[in-house]
Amino acid sequence: MLMFCGPFYHFLDKLAMNVTYSFKGDTPLVDTMVEFLREFRVLGSHSSYQSLSGHKEKEYLGAFGEPFIPEFVYTALRDIQRFASMRRGHQHDAEEFLGFLLDELHEELVRVLKKAGGMIENSPAASDTSEDGWLEVGPKQKIASTRTTAIPESPITRIFGGQLRSEFRVKGGDKSVSLEPYQPLQLDIQSPQVNTIVDALKQLTKSETIQGNFGTTKGAAATTATKQVFIESLPPVLILHLKRFQYDNQGGTQKIWKKIGYPLQLEIPKEALGPKRRLSPQGNKYKLIGVVYHHGKSASGGHYTVDVLRQDGKYWIRFDDTNIKSVHSDEVKVDVDIKISSLAGKNGTENEDGWETVSNDVGGAVNGSQVYGKDSKVAYILFYQWIC
Repeated sequence: MLMFCGPFYHFLDKLAMNVTYSFKGDTPLVDTMVEFLREFRVLGSHSSYQSLSGHKEKEYLGAFGEPFIPEFVYTALRDIQRFASMRRGHQHDAEEFLGFLLDELHEELVRVLKKAGGMIENSPAASDTSEDGWLEVGPKQKIASTRTTAIPESPITRIFGGQLRSEFRVKGGDKSVSLEPYQPLQLDIQSPQVNTIVDALKQLTKSETIQGNFGTTKGAAATTATKQVFIESLPPVLILHLKRFQYDNQGGTQKIWKKIGYPLQLEIPKEALGPKRRLSPQGNKYKLIGVVYHHGKSASGGHYTVDVLRQDGKYWIRFDDTNIKSVHSDEVKVDVDIKISSLAGKNGTENEDGWETVSNDVGGAVNGSQVYGKDSKVAYILFYQWIC
């Protein structure tokens, strides 16, 4: 999937042409990704999806070459500590693996930049952290204490990293603000009110009431506080992780089979944005460039497939192990009938127009109810690229 991510691909391509060998030894995973990139060649574009029908499609897709096993990738991962729990031949969670991969690439690049004496700025996303604080003046000259998690910047954080703004208010006291990195953005989809990723983004910023004993600047104690999260900054490539696995005291980890709608072009709702981003002239529109699907009951089992948009934007390609085929964009996007989806969630019944299902011998959970049905899939990770 990452090889179809324009900014990431171009970064590796420039690296391969300019500085690959100078990094040898210090950046084993970066070197491996560059080597992996070289296994693929750029193909010519077709004017339309229709031009790839029948024999022409097989002939054109055959130009991708024969399937191969990237032994050098497995070898590199085996020697990296954070991948120690992942064994070859075993199913692992795709989102967890993606996180490990991006974090390791980030850390390798930070190390080599420090060694080379390059300038490393603080970034809104990644790992090694420190905290800085300042006072922020808001509307009506109200002051808020603001704390941010500052981390070294790398090409990885510049491509995939964003920042969340968490506002904490106590009645009778000042507002405090925390800025923290995200990569990817985690979206809770469990609520019956969440039927699309736009719903999930709005749900992310829903105000939460917290009970406790909170001190105030006036000396009095408060028992209620509110917490609200906003998106402070957006990256060039926005990765959305749909949280499909939840823990249940009775049934253990269960998968949410609920169908979530997502468009080919996404505009981040203003309600989800922090005040700074909301007033920025920079646009908040993204185009869908990839979908990772999960088939099966649990994160440690089942099967993953991927749909990717070619970088020229002409058509989509579906990868299912060694099976590769072109697909129309209508087969990628998901539209949800909100009335049907809400009814299915309320009644706890299976409805193919609102829910995804699995094979007859596998049970999954939909808002606490068991479902059985034909083999199917659900979107698990979405990749969006900023357009304007």
